[in-house]
Amino acid sequence: MEMGDISYQQICSARTVQSDQKGFFNEFFLEVKEGCTDKWLKHYFSQLKSNEARILSIFSDREVCDTVLGVLENVAPVFKGKDAVFSVQRRAQADKFNLLGDFKQALSHANLAVMRAPAKDVDPAVDNGLSLAMAYRSRAAILINMGNGQAAMSDLKLAATYGLELKENADYYIKLAKAYALMGETARSEISLKIAEKLSGNNIALRDAFGKELSLIKPSEKLETAVAPALASGENANLRGASNLVKLAETKDRGRFMVAGDNLKTGDVVLCENPVAACLAPNFYGSHCHHCFERLITPVPCVNCSGIAFCSAQCMGEACDSYHRFECHFMDLFIGSGMSILCYLALRVFTQASSVEKAVHDANSMYEHLCAHIESRHPEDYLQRSLMAGFLLRCLQKAQYFGRRKSEGVNPTAVELQVGAALLGLLQVLQYNAHEVFETRITEEHHFEGSKVVYVGAAIYSTGAYFNHECWPSVARYFVGKKLVLTTIKPHQPNEVIAENYGPIFTKTNLKERQRALRGRYLFDCKCMACQENWPTIQKLDKQVRFRCTTANCINVLKFPKDLSKDVRCARCRKNISLKASVAKMIQIEELYRKAAEDMHKQNVPEAIAQFKEGIEMFFEIAVLPHKDTIVAQHSLIKCLADGGTTFK
Repeated sequence: MEMGDISYQQICSARTVQSDQKGFFNEFFLEVKEGCTDKWLKHYFSQLKSNEARILSIFSDREVCDTVLGVLENVAPVFKGKDAVFSVQRRAQADKFNLLGDFKQALSHANLAVMRAPAKDVDPAVDNGLSLAMAYRSRAAILINMGNGQAAMSDLKLAATYGLELKENADYYIKLAKAYALMGETARSEISLKIAEKLSGNNIALRDAFGKELSLIKPSEKLETAVAPALASGENANLRGASNLVKLAETKDRGRFMVAGDNLKTGDVVLCENPVAACLAPNFYGSHCHHCFERLITPVPCVNCSGIAFCSAQCMGEACDSYHRFECHFMDLFIGSGMSILCYLALRVFTQASSVEKAVHDANSMYEHLCAHIESRHPEDYLQRSLMAGFLLRCLQKAQYFGRRKSEGVNPTAVELQVGAALLGLLQVLQYNAHEVFETRITEEHHFEGSKVVYVGAAIYSTGAYFNHECWPSVARYFVGKKLVLTTIKPHQPNEVIAENYGPIFTKTNLKERQRALRGRYLFDCKCMACQENWPTIQKLDKQVRFRCTTANCINVLKFPKDLSKDVRCARCRKNISLKASVAKMIQIEELYRKAAEDMHKQNVPEAIAQFKEGIEMFFEIAVLPHKDTIVAQHSLIKCLADGGTTFK
């Protein structure tokens, strides 16, 4: 590898630990690196054979331990807390804009009021300790005016959960009646109105007034949500989230990778997998659910911090009962460190686990079974990752992940040393095996014109990690929330590789640039067909068709004939071949592509998918890639399939 490529590889690797050069972790790493001798780093530390030895070394070797311990001793909670006074101020603004009919502005203020309100009785000097309950009540009123009964109902229930007095509270039951009416639940709406009437002293005028108002309410339309597709031929018993039509293969040069176990048709769903762990990127904390990655409309906060939000009480409960109870008070510290999303992901494997033992087992299993390129790492890389593992371990210590410790000292116990070593292993495998999770952002005018992919987080998938790269993929990748979906965009024969694309793609990038990027980021030389045959980029690709020889078992490829009336001589099977039928079928294929593109433009997505699938299936019966119109058709099919995943206007 050339020196320039080695430097590029080191830069790529470093960015998978520290994504922000302004964070304090970079200063920590440089201080340790500059404080140790080259002799120690290259002739001692680099010779250590286990992750446990590396972690033990940074805590105990005199060459670095004073600096390491000095920095890690200062690790302390840093997070965005609650502010009852601020919440009251936002709530007043929300109520004002609600009365003025500016519901969008009102909701914005109400969301801030909810996010910053402390839990019940935390600040009894403000709202008698009921700031959160009152913020939810105010937001419910706004949501009712906006016609969102489901969200209003959720807020009303949360208001009651956090202490809102319900006895003699006719207003609460009137709001409840309106929310039920918006949800189309007439019977429950009427019951709620009767309770309100009773609590108001059997006020018939109230009943008549609100009864008339309720009768005019039209149920709001339910929002459509993306639904994960069914796997082709059911789930594989040996591969989590994978189809029965795929299997795992292994070779010395390529490691483990996914292949077709049977014939696959275009459009077969070969993977639909929940992540082992997933983390939302910090720049989306204000717009997405921290737990399920759904877009936020009415955020539900953690009761202890204001730095993250959830889409529902259910997501909040699931997160706070598992990983967030350990991460909560350190969220701003993590952001300030500048650590990459992969570091959050490594930490999450531990914080979400039911026990320390299970977390260590899961982490070590990933390190054992997934590619980590341990033989290609430089001493500085191991040092940087060891220090990050040490920092994450210290955060776990301070978060009482290990229970109450006998000492507040930094030096790890035997169990903590195992955790530090496992974290270091994860920081190596996640570099090459994690997926970026994305949503498709579409415009108000059109689902495809002007759409773009937005990366919102990262995740590790136990089966998804086994799909190898090719510079033109054979599957479409998209996400339903955090769930990874892979769907074929071409037919596959048994034992044929099912390939993803890791980023460098032949349609946009030439061979030299792709190979450099893949060597730097993933440490391999790609030998896919697009690389072996050096396919031109899409702008330079002509519309020439390369037909399959029609002789049984002949694998030769024939060029488009100059004269259709004459046979073509196959150099492999030495037979004269007529391509009339193949050319006639190609005309049908082009027509299917044209109709599919037309349906796609009209946003008739199911029809477009069906015609793209039919045309692509026919193409691979008679011809091979690269073929410009088929490449365009496959790319269009990818966009159509992704429209069934998580999208946002």
